[in-house]
Amino acid sequence: MAKLLKPLVVIVLLLSIAALCIQGFVLFPKRTLIKDRTQKLEGGVDRLVSTLKSSLPEETQRAVPFQRSNLLIGTTEDLPRLDGEINKAVQVANAVLQGWNDTKQDLENTRQDLENTRAELANTREQLEDARTQIVQLNDTIRAKDQELQEKSDLIASLEEEKAALTSQVADLENQVASLQDQIAELEEDKALLETQLEKCDKELHKEITMKPGTTGTIVYANAEWNFVVIDIGSNDGVQPTAEMIIHRGDNMIGKIKISAVRDNVSIAEVMSEYQTANVKEGDHVLF
Repeated sequence: MAKLLKPLVVIVLLLSIAALCIQGFVLFPKRTLIKDRTQKLEGGVDRLVSTLKSSLPEETQRAVPFQRSNLLIGTTEDLPRLDGEINKAVQVANAVLQGWNDTKQDLENTRQDLENTRAELANTREQLEDARTQIVQLNDTIRAKDQELQEKSDLIASLEEEKAALTSQVADLENQVASLQDQIAELEEDKALLETQLEKCDKELHKEITMKPGTTGTIVYANAEWNFVVIDIGSNDGVQPTAEMIIHRGDNMIGKIKISAVRDNVSIAEVMSEYQTANVKEGDHVLF
């Protein structure tokens, strides 16, 4: 058995040497390529992490102190350090992802808010349209009320003018009333005097005429316009009011007079036109 094991070990060693030689022969040309690719991957990871961290708050950036130098490994013992940095990069990515998720949620909330805002704006727009319509109607109503107010103001001004005119008329009428009252008072006095005279005249009218027949006199004044005369005899000669006397010129009768007022030596008489046959003149004689 030991004899068989020794050749087998030799064969395995030879095969291992051959494999190493083949692997070295195959991988040696790609060494440079692998190195460049590794460096580029390191640089890409570093830029990616730097870009992701730049979008994070400073407090989060300090909590994940990623370092590119930790990506460089020379032995297998450095692999845990590489895992640590990759885990930090994953943390950065998760933090950014969480931020994006938060941002997405914020955007969704914002979108919902925008939808609500659009609905509110649409409602507000409708309300504004209604308000505009109401404003137009109110403006029309205000213009109508202004016009009505102007008309009322003009009417008030006209009424004020009429009031002033009526006040002036009232003052004039009051003055006229006062004047008429004065005239009424005067007329009352005149009425009382006339009633007294009428009573006196009535007594004289019903008084029996006792003039002496044959009493004669002469007309000293004649007024054809007012149809009265003045004669030169009076109460001293027995002349009485209402007595009628004949007017004659020579032997001709030309009319009659009626005594209306008597004084001591003269009397006033009315010419009775129904008996008048000629114009009465001064110098004509009268006879009772």
